[in-house]
Amino acid sequence: MRNEVSALKKQVVQLSAKAELLSLAGRVSSLGTWEYFPEQELLNWSEELYRIYGIEDRKSGLTVAASEAYIVPEYREKVSKELQSAIRNQSAFAVEYQIMLSSGIRKYVLAQGFYMVQENKLVGTLQDITQQKEAVLKLKINETLLREAEMVSHNGSWEWIEDREFLLWSDEMYNIHGFLPHSVFVSLPWYASLVHEEDQRFFARDFLAALKTKRSFRTSYRIVRPSGEIRYVLSTAEYRKIGLNDFAYIGNTQDVTELRKAQVQLEEKVTELNRSNQELEQFAYVASHDLQEPLRKIKAFGERLKALLPEQENTEAVDYLERMGNAAERMRILINDLLAFSRATRAHRDFIPLELGVLLREVLQSLDYTIEQQQAKVELKAEQVIDGIQSQLYQLFMNLLGNALKFTVPGRLPEISIVGRVIFGHELETGELVPGAQYAELSIRDNGIGFDAEDAGRIFDIFHRLNPRAEYSGTGIGLAICKKIADNHSGLIRAEGQKGKGAVFTVFLPVKQTKRNQ
Repeated sequence: MRNEVSALKKQVVQLSAKAELLSLAGRVSSLGTWEYFPEQELLNWSEELYRIYGIEDRKSGLTVAASEAYIVPEYREKVSKELQSAIRNQSAFAVEYQIMLSSGIRKYVLAQGFYMVQENKLVGTLQDITQQKEAVLKLKINETLLREAEMVSHNGSWEWIEDREFLLWSDEMYNIHGFLPHSVFVSLPWYASLVHEEDQRFFARDFLAALKTKRSFRTSYRIVRPSGEIRYVLSTAEYRKIGLNDFAYIGNTQDVTELRKAQVQLEEKVTELNRSNQELEQFAYVASHDLQEPLRKIKAFGERLKALLPEQENTEAVDYLERMGNAAERMRILINDLLAFSRATRAHRDFIPLELGVLLREVLQSLDYTIEQQQAKVELKAEQVIDGIQSQLYQLFMNLLGNALKFTVPGRLPEISIVGRVIFGHELETGELVPGAQYAELSIRDNGIGFDAEDAGRIFDIFHRLNPRAEYSGTGIGLAICKKIADNHSGLIRAEGQKGKGAVFTVFLPVKQTKRNQ
């Protein structure tokens, strides 16, 4: 008797352990169990089922009507038909539907089970599949978005599993090649037949080389649609492992026909523009040279005529001759400036390492007479080394410093500071410089007449003058030359000013040129 009790206790412990394990499994998988006795209208739920429904009070039990109230109305008829059919036919059932908790939260559930004839009851499981359904829904949304994105960008995706005969294509791949989606089976030999006959040789070369090396590839070629239309495409692919045992090329093919046409048109426009610019530069250079000789004669003959006139006589004629000589001199300066601008435009880019401090001191030495005459105070703090075109940078700084000494306020001694430092392109927040590249920043500040801030954008335009010629001489070309020289160095020049208080010209020049001797 004692042995029987001991064995019974052991069985109870084992059953309890199994029940606990079953409960834990149900909780991990969000799977609850239930049984329904149709004749008694009796419904029993497992603990996990209460948890899925979010019901805290589990002692009073749950009626059939109460459980049906949790089913979202549009699913109630469907669920009822499935359960009644299983009872009537004494068969299995499976049905997906939504329930709504008392908190208002909806869940997707899957109910499965069968009718037990001997015990006259319906038993089943109910699993919370909300996460799975939402994941599937998100996947469908992503697939739709991907399909639409491929259509907009004319970019199709494809997959070729190694040693398989056929390729898998997205819908846009069919559209690109002129076929209705899934209207043909895509094999490698068949696809090769779509490639333009002039491109088949290198297409086969690139593709076979990729198959042999198992490396990524990128190739451009033409295809011929069934209508005979020729399209340009660009295909890229990577070789990678998919699944447990398969390897495949995953790739995309983009229709770049319109891009190709735009590129060809752009190249034609650039070629045409370059030709026009060269002709214009050559014309300016030749015309400027040809104009020098007549000017020299005008000035020389004017001086001779002036010398032939008796002193103190015909003052009106002398005045005319002086005006003519002044006009000829202004024309000579203008021609020389035009020649300088033309040279800056046409110059070969022979870059060499330059010490800016040394170059700036040479410029200041050339201006020493003017500096001494005006009692100007010049401060120089710039010792950076950059790749540059020496003659052009000399001219750039000569123009900027010459302007600082020319556009001064009467009665105010000129003060000029030249400060240099090295910065990275991204430090200039306007985005006009290459991020990560190093630039020498040189600021030339003066206390001269300055200019209105609204003129800062126009000050580098050729022939643009801010001051009357009677007050300050010049042709309006000097700063245009500075900008052209900065452009030649892949750099930038900016101007800031305040009327009556001075100006700051800042030049940004790359420390290292990416292309030398262009």
